[in-house]
Amino acid sequence: MANASQVPLSRWIILAVVFLISLNHKAPSFPAFKTSADHLSSQLYNPYPDYNSRIWRKKWKGTHVACQGPRGVDVNGNVPDTLKAYKQDVAHASPDPMFGSYEETSLDDTFCFDRFARYEAYGYDEDTPDQTAKVKRDGTVDWKMVDWGSLQYDCLSRNENRYESIERANHTEFWMPGQEDFADVDDTLHFPAEFSKGGWLSSSASFKKRSAVVLHMNAGKEWTVDTMQYIRSIIQEVSLHSGAEYEVIILAETKDSSKPLFIDTGAYKVLLKNSVPDEFAGHALLFNRALVDTWYPKIEKHSDDKNVDMMQTLQLLSILRPDIEHFWQMEMDARYTGHHYQHLETMSAWSKAQPRRLLWERSSQYFFPAVHRDWTAFSTIVENATADGGIWGPVRTEGVEAIGPDPPVEPSQLDDYYWGVGEEADLITVAPIVDATSSDSLDETLNYPAGAAQTPSRMTSHSSISRFSKRLLRAMHHGQMALGTYMPANKYPASTALHHGLKAVAFPLPIFLDYAKPPVDVEREFNSNGGRDVYDAADKFEETGHRMTSFSSKDKQTNFADELYKRWLGYVSEILNLLCPDVE
Repeated sequence: MANASQVPLSRWIILAVVFLISLNHKAPSFPAFKTSADHLSSQLYNPYPDYNSRIWRKKWKGTHVACQGPRGVDVNGNVPDTLKAYKQDVAHASPDPMFGSYEETSLDDTFCFDRFARYEAYGYDEDTPDQTAKVKRDGTVDWKMVDWGSLQYDCLSRNENRYESIERANHTEFWMPGQEDFADVDDTLHFPAEFSKGGWLSSSASFKKRSAVVLHMNAGKEWTVDTMQYIRSIIQEVSLHSGAEYEVIILAETKDSSKPLFIDTGAYKVLLKNSVPDEFAGHALLFNRALVDTWYPKIEKHSDDKNVDMMQTLQLLSILRPDIEHFWQMEMDARYTGHHYQHLETMSAWSKAQPRRLLWERSSQYFFPAVHRDWTAFSTIVENATADGGIWGPVRTEGVEAIGPDPPVEPSQLDDYYWGVGEEADLITVAPIVDATSSDSLDETLNYPAGAAQTPSRMTSHSSISRFSKRLLRAMHHGQMALGTYMPANKYPASTALHHGLKAVAFPLPIFLDYAKPPVDVEREFNSNGGRDVYDAADKFEETGHRMTSFSSKDKQTNFADELYKRWLGYVSEILNLLCPDVE
């Protein structure tokens, strides 16, 4: 199996890969990869469904209407607003991922991008003059005059007949809770009866459920050129091209809780203007520690970990925006080099197709294609290793009234992998979801009713990209607001899904290593003891973890991902210059 270090620099165009980075925007760029794609054919990349076709209308209500983009014209069919991709061929095959799979998930690995093709539509040549660019694309944009919030709102207005009309909260920003918010907390758990057995299956046209892509950042963050181009690419690809199937929302945390932001409109506007560039301010929301402390007063402590706020603000966002059904959380130190719409839709569709039987058990393991061959064989291995039938339905927890469905049959072995197929996942992660019940103390688990030593059962996942359903976030909100239940952010979503019997899926994201370590050895390391060894003693796996394209959202030393992404962007890299001095 080839590894990334064996790929000639002249061919460093990149497949759809998630990287965890710490980009230094001040690093100079240099004219690398002048001929990186000369040997490949190219075409405009269109991963969208055939909108308004007869087949499409059988499935979905309404009509898809093209949306205006930053160049003042409709983005669909407009060449300057469309990505150009290079066709992969057998003679120039890319390395195989160590973890995960393109083939088994239907992620597209037939196309790849260099930095020009990937970001040219979003200002690459304009914001980052690059002497290696051969052709200037028509349609130069004055990005300071673009209002992405207005473009997204206009797009939704054009396509409003595609989506169910759901009344929003009487607020446009977060607000400090009043007595009525505490009194009505139980109402947040009222959902349609579509989650009964088979209720998610429908043969008639239905409204499309909307999703949000949520980007968290600190209000004092320095906005790099790369960050701005990356956010533009997400908005245009998932929101504008799709007709508002997605909405991109920026959540900016201010560390100063002394200002009455949610009472003083003037102070809020000033801080927002100082925190977020004008082109993104129209879809940005501010929050601070005082906000979550006021909403969740029964929690006895709030960790200083930013991830605690991150989950709590997502919970509040599900209250502010009841029209959004699923919330994708993306960390700002993650970069995806493929097409965002194809990525998120593929993850959603693959997760939707997964049966519930042994789903928790499959999701606790990494999938190694070189070891497990294919997903069917992998699933058989998991089944043979789970004699007790695995987790089946809600794991009953004292004090928690499950909102998820009960299994259609008992025991699980009577289900022929049918239950859950076609059901949207409540939780999607890109890292395994591991049983943490016996792996740590209960000191960080608060306000659950006292009981046995292993109550409540706990799951954990360190994932740089995750999707949460509205009903999962509402269950988390209810637990923290009404009961004061608390777990760290890496445990609370998966554990809440476990207690409520909600569908949780770990997506087998393709992950690469920068050296050719035998897959059997890596599989033995990462899947031993149900994946708990990596969770219990992550430091033992640093040698491998730091050399993966994506390992853990808490891992700030993934040098391989950081350096490879910088080199793809054309930045000077001291480390890679030492390793690969013969740059063209």
